[in-house]
Amino acid sequence: RKSRIMSNIVSVFGFFALVLCVHGLDNGLGLTPPRGWRSWNCDHGDVNDTTIRRVVDAVAARSRTVDGKPTSILDVGFAHVGVDDGFQACNTGRVVNSKPSFHAADGMPLINTSRFPSLKDLVDYGHSKGVLMGWYDNNCICMDEYTIQSDPVWAEQCYAGDMKLIVDAGFDSIKIDNCGDDQGLGFVSRLKHLNASGHPMLVENSNQGHGSGPPRGLPNNTVAPGWCNMNLFRTGGDIGPDYLGTVAKLQRTIPYQDPHDPISRPGCWAYPDMLEIGNFKGPLNMTESRSHFSAWAVTSSPLVLGFDLLDDNLVDELWPIISNPEVHAVNQAWYNHPGRQVMITNDYQVWAKQTSQNEQAVLVFSTSSTPIQVDVTLTQLGLPSSVSARDLWARKFIGQINSTWTIKVLQPHDCVFVSMHP
Repeated sequence: RKSRIMSNIVSVFGFFALVLCVHGLDNGLGLTPPRGWRSWNCDHGDVNDTTIRRVVDAVAARSRTVDGKPTSILDVGFAHVGVDDGFQACNTGRVVNSKPSFHAADGMPLINTSRFPSLKDLVDYGHSKGVLMGWYDNNCICMDEYTIQSDPVWAEQCYAGDMKLIVDAGFDSIKIDNCGDDQGLGFVSRLKHLNASGHPMLVENSNQGHGSGPPRGLPNNTVAPGWCNMNLFRTGGDIGPDYLGTVAKLQRTIPYQDPHDPISRPGCWAYPDMLEIGNFKGPLNMTESRSHFSAWAVTSSPLVLGFDLLDDNLVDELWPIISNPEVHAVNQAWYNHPGRQVMITNDYQVWAKQTSQNEQAVLVFSTSSTPIQVDVTLTQLGLPSSVSARDLWARKFIGQINSTWTIKVLQPHDCVFVSMHP
């Protein structure tokens, strides 16, 4: 099991490290879009050691199959399990100007030990199963960042304490939120202390899509060409279990998909937020989940699950979606571009991603409440006049397409996801 987790960590080092020195956070991580699970969409602030351990077990268990082979969620590629907000002992720390915090006078964060008795034991448990463990910082539930920043000297102690806590526990990734860190001072200081520790850690800048460029705004090649001091960055506000809302979040990735110099790239991924698959209400849950997952896959977005992994019936329903190796291959492929929007109408959208020199993944998804017909010319996709097509969800070839690809009936909120090559 130790060899499995080492392979997960070692796999993120290699050829692209030199590129990241110039274009991304120089930690050698996130060379492909990260995949995992995080607690917020499912549990919100109601999170604890027992639940996270059970999630780790669910991720590592080879209780389902892919192509007849026993396979776990971890085997599929969802390597990270992330603790989100709700771990802290709110209002038990130092008081500044009558405002309490959850940081002690020495700057160390105060953990609600009734929920998390030992972070190191929790991380060690995850690692024993081959799972990479993620943490969360700059909390919104307690919202003590304003209190911290009212005393700059103590603030530095707090930021150092935050990073010491997670480094000592052995966490592998961190999501840094934006609750009160309006100018990005806390983000920059946390990264400084993290880098000084020498402990490699995948960094998510969850700043809700605010600002451009340093110190913690969104990467912007006009403001600061090549700058990206994070491995993945939120392109907008919080997602919710609403299908059309997820479509709106997808649009926020477009500014980072320049055809010649895309900002979203290895080591610096545009991230429209955690997935809501399995959380949609109503009879279209699975249909909308498949379209949602496809949209994140075709844009090289990090794939972070947020549904209840302890609900076996729900996992069984979603298994054909989250375990599809061909859809994962599209998400993980890198051929100089993360994916792009080809066409948008009132009823559907077309997106595409070049996955190799001669192959392109093409996604059509419906935003209509009624069945529609879709026609896409190969010219619009930048393809020759005749291509072979493979249905990625059905995992079978569907034949030759000449000139125009026609989907005669696309059901409401459904999708068709194919791979095309000459």
